[in-house]
Amino acid sequence: MSDRLLVSKRDAASLLSVSVRTIENLIAAKRLVARKLGRRTLIPRSAIEQLARRDTPSPSIEAAEVRHEPNATNQ
Repeated sequence: MSDRLLVSKRDAASLLSVSVRTIENLIAAKRLVARKLGRRTLIPRSAIEQLARRDTPSPSIEAAEVRHEPNATNQ
């Protein structure tokens, strides 16, 4: 699998140790680049590696931080 330029959603999920649904969510949120070739959705291996190297919190952590930020009217 390491020599292929494009991988399937299932292979991408395996490489990142996440579910296929998480891969689909990342694609929908534009945090992971994907290409449609016919009926298949393929992901550049370089995009997977970039995502793995990014130092970003998970969406659930980001959502929790937004809920706990004080808004300007309550200060």
